[in-house]
Amino acid sequence: MAECVKFKADWILIYPDVILGPFENAITPEGFGLVASQIAAAPAPWLALGSDMTTSFVLGETFRVPVSIVTQDGNVVRFRTQLTPAQANGDHQKLSIFLGGTATPGSGIMLNQLRQPFSKASNQILTVECRIYIVSG
Repeated sequence: MAECVKFKADWILIYPDVILGPFENAITPEGFGLVASQIAAAPAPWLALGSDMTTSFVLGETFRVPVSIVTQDGNVVRFRTQLTPAQANGDHQKLSIFLGGTATPGSGIMLNQLRQPFSKASNQILTVECRIYIVSG
């Protein structure tokens, strides 16, 4: 499930008697960086795991934890969370990042979702990193 977000800007010149455009243009690297910085600055990011196997953006949450660290480098935002041996043990089907969330399952706005079965055992430390790339389509 690879998705590409495309940013597009049009310009229109409107005179009293004629409309010119729309004209396409390019968004600057700094503009993409600005969008990335806004995502990185979003409050209260949480990592949520789910056990449901639906193909929708529904998430039957089984575990939720605050994201450990959010970093931004240019147009890339990284959400990194370390799960300790006592956390999130078992089989999982989905991972999601929620912004503006709380400890309550389903709270916040789901930013993205990965549908990928994986397991974690009680003798493991697992680092989960979600990277968001803000690029032209």
